[in-house]
Amino acid sequence: MKKAGILGLIITIIVLVPVGLGFNWYHSNYGTKTYYTQITTKGERKTGKDDSGKPYVYYHYSQPGYSDNGVKKELTFDSVLPRSLKMHAYLKVGYNDKRQQVINWEKVNQKDIPQAALNRIQK
Repeated sequence: MKKAGILGLIITIIVLVPVGLGFNWYHSNYGTKTYYTQITTKGERKTGKDDSGKPYVYYHYSQPGYSDNGVKKELTFDSVLPRSLKMHAYLKVGYNDKRQQVINWEKVNQKDIPQAALNRIQK
């Protein structure tokens, strides 16, 4: 019985250590901190080419974002929409500190923005 308990513990460790390391790696590379911003410019229109060589248009933005408690962060991100983002739209932005880049963004309503961030945006 004692050998079965030790074997079970060893198997548990062998399984949990890689899972924990994998979770830590994923979180550090793809985990994000949330910032909020409002589109106040039309963005910089740019062109690129996809893997097949077909040209496409995208818009580049560089503007301040604010965390839930109002801490400022300069954010740069792109929109692959064929037009600029809607003026005065509010965005919720996911920023990864390790990669120092925006990972994702989505449009949100003003009422969904924490008050401290909204106060900083509206100044």
